[in-house]
Amino acid sequence: MSNFTRILGPCSISDAKVYFGIAKELVKLLGLNGDWYFKGSFDKANRTSIYGGRGTGLEKSLEIFKEVKRRYPGILLTTDVHETWQVEKLVGLIDVIQVPAFLSRQTDLVVECARNFDIVNIKKGQWLGPENVIKSVDKVRNINPDGQVWITDRGSNLGYDKLITDTTIVDQLKAAFDKVILDCTHSTQRSREFYTVQGDPVLAARHMLCAPIYNYDGTFAETHPNPRESPSDGDCMINLRLMGALLKKQDDIIDTIMEVRDEKSHASI
Repeated sequence: MSNFTRILGPCSISDAKVYFGIAKELVKLLGLNGDWYFKGSFDKANRTSIYGGRGTGLEKSLEIFKEVKRRYPGILLTTDVHETWQVEKLVGLIDVIQVPAFLSRQTDLVVECARNFDIVNIKKGQWLGPENVIKSVDKVRNINPDGQVWITDRGSNLGYDKLITDTTIVDQLKAAFDKVILDCTHSTQRSREFYTVQGDPVLAARHMLCAPIYNYDGTFAETHPNPRESPSDGDCMINLRLMGALLKKQDDIIDTIMEVRDEKSHASI
């Protein structure tokens, strides 16, 4: 719990100025030495509608990644990939590569990520139980035995239009993965008519605070200075101006849990 990991940032890199602005605020809050990763997607290929905005694309985003590294030396970056040919282009810029939930069983993509990156973060497909998703660990270990494999739980299907967060699977996942992270924002999504997806930022904030209690190793949360202007997932994003207070409360909960664990450890000696 002392190395609690945070993944924070906008959903899509649709505007370089906004991306850099969010990075600036998060660096103010968390510094550059903590266990946190700045997230942004260069292509939202898994959009619900063909008309949905997809971001700046890989080539422009490579320059954006270089610039944010220049402005904030030491910042750790993560992004997701959808095609095997994209993976190698991100080497040297991205610190943790993410496999999207809808591609979490895509062997060629998982293997290519493991071949090029020492930390592979796999988003758990909403339809996968822990027994199924754990098989992806073997795909990474066979290629990079010394690498780390993370799993980020973005909820599980309940019916056709609802996701729930099943906290009973955390320890089972921890037995296989190096880190188990809760996706606090995407796990609140609900499908609606007319190809829209809605979310709940209040529930997302609660997930952030509850994650340490349920023994997750970290949290993933998308944030934006004006979520309504985000081209994707704005309904479930947490407003950037609220993130400082939320992270402080999360720190307090983590500290309390550590104190309880220390007390229990001393009592058992």
